[in-house]
Amino acid sequence: MSEEAQPGIQGSEKDAAVVNIGSNTASSAAPASGPRAGKVKLPSKLGELQMRFQALGLQQRLIVAAALFLFISALIFVTFSGRSKDDYRVLFSSVNERDGAAIVAALQQMNVPYKFTEGGAAILVPESAVYETRLRLAGQGLPKAGNVGFELLENQKMGTSQFVEQVNYQRGLEGELARSISSLAQVKSARVMLAIPKQTAFMREQEKPTASVVVTMHPGRFLDAQQVAAITNLVGSSVPNLGPANVTIVDAEGSLLAPNAQRLMGLDSNQLKYVAELEGALSKRVQAILEPVTGKENVRAQVTVDMDFGELERTEETFGRNSPPNQSSIRSQQSNEAATPGSSASGVPGALTNQPPAPGQAPINAPGGAAAPGGAAANAGPQNLNAPPSSSSSSASNIKKDMTVNYELDRAIERIKSEKGKVRRVSAAVVVNYKQPTGVDKDGKPLKPVPFSAKELDQINNLARDAVGYTEKRGDSVSVANIPFKVEVPDEPAFYKQPGVIELSKEFFKFAIILGSLGIMFFGVVKPLLFPKKVDDALEEQRIEEEFDEKIKAEMAQMDPKLREKRRMEMELLKERQRIAEEEERQRIEEEKKRMEEERHRQEEEKKNEYDSLLKYATDFVAENPKVVSGIFKEWLAADAEKTNNANAAAAAAG
Repeated sequence: MSEEAQPGIQGSEKDAAVVNIGSNTASSAAPASGPRAGKVKLPSKLGELQMRFQALGLQQRLIVAAALFLFISALIFVTFSGRSKDDYRVLFSSVNERDGAAIVAALQQMNVPYKFTEGGAAILVPESAVYETRLRLAGQGLPKAGNVGFELLENQKMGTSQFVEQVNYQRGLEGELARSISSLAQVKSARVMLAIPKQTAFMREQEKPTASVVVTMHPGRFLDAQQVAAITNLVGSSVPNLGPANVTIVDAEGSLLAPNAQRLMGLDSNQLKYVAELEGALSKRVQAILEPVTGKENVRAQVTVDMDFGELERTEETFGRNSPPNQSSIRSQQSNEAATPGSSASGVPGALTNQPPAPGQAPINAPGGAAAPGGAAANAGPQNLNAPPSSSSSSASNIKKDMTVNYELDRAIERIKSEKGKVRRVSAAVVVNYKQPTGVDKDGKPLKPVPFSAKELDQINNLARDAVGYTEKRGDSVSVANIPFKVEVPDEPAFYKQPGVIELSKEFFKFAIILGSLGIMFFGVVKPLLFPKKVDDALEEQRIEEEFDEKIKAEMAQMDPKLREKRRMEMELLKERQRIAEEEERQRIEEEKKRMEEERHRQEEEKKNEYDSLLKYATDFVAENPKVVSGIFKEWLAADAEKTNNANAAAAAAG
C-alpha cells in the first residue's frame, strides 16, 4: 500500500492521494516534479524588468541608479528631519534639587547620557533607555520626593506612641488630599497643611480645624471660581468638623483664591459678570431690532447699566393709641382688698387721752365726709386725722382696696429688605451708518451714501428706547447718532509673515520632496521599464532606416564617386544580410514557440492519460476485490479508533 501525489488532478483534487492497492506489481505514478519543477522562476513582469534593465546602456543605468539614490535619500531626509539629533526623551520632570542631584549621580554611575531642558525643569535621556533607566532608578528609591499618602501607616513599628500615630495619620491625610488636588488638569503640584486642634471633653471649648492649600499651576493655566470652590469643598468634606469656610487656598504667586478676595474687598466677579452679560444682552437687542432697518453691520450699540448690589434691611415697630375710636382690650387685671379690725383704745397717748369722751353724734352729721352710696364705709374718703375721735370710730375696722388693670397695646412690626441687584440707571449709545443705496447714477457710478432723515432718526431713537426699557423717572438716557462708518483696511501681516506659515511651508516642502521623488522614480524609471510605449515595428524600422540613410547620404556626399558606389554596394549588401538574419531569427523564434506549445500539449495529454489509466485500474481492483478493500478500510478505522482511545487516555491521565 502506497500513497503518492498524482499530477494532472485539477481543482480540489490537486492535493488528493491516489491509493494503489494490490500486489507488488502495483503501478506507481511518475513524480510530477522533475528538475525543472524545483527551479524557481521569476514572475513575468519581474523577468521582463530584468531583461529590459540588462538591455539598457551604461548611461541609462546610471540614470536609474541616480533616481533610486535620490528617492532613498529623500525618504531618509524626511524620516529624520523631524527628529532631533540625539532623540532624547523626558526621564523625570518637576524634581527638586536634592532628587535631581541624586538622579544625576545615579545616571553617571550607570553611564547613561543625559541633558536638561531649558530652565532645568526636566531630565532627558536617550529614547531607547528611558524605561530601563526609570525602572533602575525606581529600584534605588529615586526620586524620593512626592506626596506621601496612607501608605505611611503600613510600616508602623511596635511601641509607636499615640502622638506619632496621630502625626503619621495627619501626614497621610495631607498627602492624599494633595494627590487628589494634583490630579486636576490645571494643577501641577499641590501641598496641603491641616491644623487639627486637640479635642477636649468640654463642648464649649471645642475649636474647629483649619486647612491651608498651596497650588502650583501649569504654565498658562489657571483655576476659575468653580474649580476653586470644588477644591474648597473637597478639603472641607475630607476632614471632620472642618467645613469649606475654614479652608484657605493660595497659588504659587501668593494670590488668595479662597476665601474670595474680591468679595472681602467689596467686589465680586459674579456681579461684574452679571452686569457685563446684562449690558451685552441689551446691546444685542438694540442691534437686532435696528439691523433690519439699517442693514447688517451698519449699526453699533453699547449699553451701560448702573446697578446697586447693596443690601439694606430695616425693621420697624409701631405702637398705636387706645383712645376712641380704637377699642381697648384688657390684657390683665389684679385686685387686692385688706381689712384691719378696730381697737378700744384709740387716740394719742398723753393728756388728751385722759379727757372724757365727747357726746355722741349722728353719722350723717359726723365731720370728715358724707355717707357713700350704698352705705358702705369702704368707699368713704379719707378721714380727718385732726378731728377729735368719736365713739363710733373707735369700734369700726379699716378696709383697703387696690386694683391694677393692664390694657393691650396696638403694635405693628415691619421688616423691609431692599432688592439686590437693582437697576439704578441705563445709558445707551447707538451709532447708525449712512444709508447704502443700491444702483448707479447717470454717469454709471455707484450712488453715494445718504444720511437718515430727522423723522427716521426719531423712529430709530424710539425703537432703541423700547429695546433697553427706557424709564424717564430713573434718569435713563439713549443717544442715537447718524455718522458714516469709516472703512478700515485690515492691518494684518503679510501671508508669509504670519505665525505658522514657515512651519507649514517646511511640512509642505517635505511632502513635495517625497512626491517629486516618487514622480521621478515612477515616470522616469518604473513606467518606462514596466510599461514601455508600444511602437509599430514597421514605423520604428522605417524611422531608423531614414536616420541611417540620412547619415550615409551625408557621408557619401563627401566621398569620391568610385568610393561612393562601393560604399553604396556595401550598404545594400549589409542591409540584405540584416534582413536575412532577422527573417531567420523570426522564424527560429516562431518555431521555438510552436515546439514549446506542442511539448506542453503533449505533457498535458500524457498526464491526462496516466490519470485515466490509474483511475480505471483502481476502479477495476475495487470491483474485483471488495473484501480486500473493506479490510483496508477496517484497518484504517481501527487505527483511527486506537489513536482516539490513546488521546482520551492521555487526556484523562493529564486531568
